[in-house]
Amino acid sequence: MEIWNLFTDFIVQSITFFTQEVGVSQAVAIILFTVIGRLVLMPINLVAMVNMVRNKKAIAALKPELDSIKSNYKDQPSEIAKLTMALYKKHNIKFIDKKSVINMASQGVFGLGTFQALQQIVLNSKFAWITSIAKPDIALSLLVGAITYLSMMMPGSAEQTSTLLFLIPAIICVVTLVNFPSAIGLYWATSSSTSLLQSLLVNKYFKNHQPQHAL
Repeated sequence: MEIWNLFTDFIVQSITFFTQEVGVSQAVAIILFTVIGRLVLMPINLVAMVNMVRNKKAIAALKPELDSIKSNYKDQPSEIAKLTMALYKKHNIKFIDKKSVINMASQGVFGLGTFQALQQIVLNSKFAWITSIAKPDIALSLLVGAITYLSMMMPGSAEQTSTLLFLIPAIICVVTLVNFPSAIGLYWATSSSTSLLQSLLVNKYFKNHQPQHAL
């Protein structure tokens, strides 16, 4: 707990530094801190995103075989699952690996730490149309929900995964943020926008390159 408290205190002090020493508002300080934090985590995040996109392309290439399995064993769901997983293993397709776990853990720690730190700060800043980042804002919540949905869709595969599975987190995001200060929404919007930008860059890279091996 002591290490965790030091971590959240560091976040509080970092945001305070931006407001007192750099001279920006609390809202801008939160955005700047989030961008810097995501830049630090970017190498881990990019590796995970690259592997996700490679999995997507590998699964697309295996579609004829996957369709054949579903057709031949349409009345045997357990056999379909068994053969599908065997095919994924043969082609080294992994949905959860060490890189993905490290990425999720680092993002989770950063997000939770920032969430708790923002609750310790006395908020009194304005931003854009938001009169006070200490209060919830429905428009910001909806915006963050949309960005969250797009950031999740980009690196994944809409063809292989139900759109509902991407929509549910976005809805949860909106419902959550309408009950919390807009400061948390600003963090969430900045973090999700960074993820979306990274996803766009990764997808653009794969449009121009044909990598042969996963990272």
